[in-house]
Amino acid sequence: MAVHNKSVGRWHGHRLASAFRTAITFSIFSSLTLFGMIKKSHHHHVSTSLHAPHSLDKKKENYEIVTTNFGWTTATPSRHSRRKISREFFDSILSHPRYNATAWEDLESNPDPSRRLVAFVDIDTCIEGNYPVYGPPFPFAENMDIAASLGDRFSTILDKSCKYIKRAAESPALAANKDSRLVLLDCGDGPYYNLKDVCGPNNPNNGGGGRPAWGDLLKNSQVIIAYYGIKQKDARPFDIGIPPPAIKPVILTPHERHWIKTCKSRSRHYLFSFQGRGGFRRDRLKLLENQTGVYINIKDPNTYWHGQRQLLNTSAPPPNDYDEILRDSLYAAAPRGDCLWSYRFTEIMSAGSIPVVYSNDWLRPFSSSADPDRVMNWTDCAVFPNENHMKRTLDILHAIPDDVRCKMQQCSLAFWDKFASSRAGWLEGILRWVNNDGG
Repeated sequence: MAVHNKSVGRWHGHRLASAFRTAITFSIFSSLTLFGMIKKSHHHHVSTSLHAPHSLDKKKENYEIVTTNFGWTTATPSRHSRRKISREFFDSILSHPRYNATAWEDLESNPDPSRRLVAFVDIDTCIEGNYPVYGPPFPFAENMDIAASLGDRFSTILDKSCKYIKRAAESPALAANKDSRLVLLDCGDGPYYNLKDVCGPNNPNNGGGGRPAWGDLLKNSQVIIAYYGIKQKDARPFDIGIPPPAIKPVILTPHERHWIKTCKSRSRHYLFSFQGRGGFRRDRLKLLENQTGVYINIKDPNTYWHGQRQLLNTSAPPPNDYDEILRDSLYAAAPRGDCLWSYRFTEIMSAGSIPVVYSNDWLRPFSSSADPDRVMNWTDCAVFPNENHMKRTLDILHAIPDDVRCKMQQCSLAFWDKFASSRAGWLEGILRWVNNDGG
């Protein structure tokens, strides 16, 4: 494998004898696994297929996708605010071949235990402030599809959704079939923006100040929450993760895709890279700079957004160095920021690179704490070092053989294409999870 160092140019390492290299690789992998640096994985049989290891229950093959009739499907949809990302997801639901537009209303009046539902609410629960335009100045209005009421902000909009979630969770349409599920998107991070807190019993506003008491809505095991960012220990065993959207996706050329598909790609210059704003422990990545094949460019958080605003106020095209660095990297860092997750996670995948994720205990996309590998085995697509031991990252990466690394790139790009490049991909991943369906 040939890689570039930003100061010394292309590096041609002398390869060790095959047997010796294999022994060293085994030794490093064993040591790192023993010390908890990486999860023991199935790298010896990495597969690029994104599958479910569970067989599909025959009774789950027949289901209807439905939406509630509280907000956007009513005669006055403009009364209910909506973000652009929520519109994209809702459009993917309405265009799905299994969508039944009248089922929810019909089954509320006449519950039918023979009909299994995968239900979604037609009100906003995805409090995403940075898609598709990333701030600051934080573009609250620009990222809205249906404008919010004057004075509404993230937490107040979510708080207004609780009464509708309660109606849906307690609906006879859902309760009639124990295998029916209500799926809620949660794009927040932290106690002020997570559904489990805002609509849960621990919210001081729950039943206080003249507000109705929601109770513990989320004790209902028919309700599944799909989170951007939550720690596994804080999620219920049957809640899942979803991938954050890519704000700056990389568009690979057909040739670049072919190189990844055939494992005959031209050499990418960087073994490992990171470029972005500092803070949130990211500065520890500087420990890795100036090493062979590593590109680290951490920007001052005090001046970073000033530069971004200048780009927004000019007609000149923005510099494309972030894009070029990702498409020229085998692995790229996706450290957490002020949230548990990072938009870089999916941006890295769009470039056919392998995410190196620094976020301990993050609930990974389409995984749950009780069943992490139902849709895919994440160790086939990404690397998850302990965020407290960033300086050992290169030991982990050097221990991965070239053929395994190539299959990880294939897996990463395949995940992007199928599940992360659109909100229809979100829906596909959710349906696979709910139905144990490997497809």
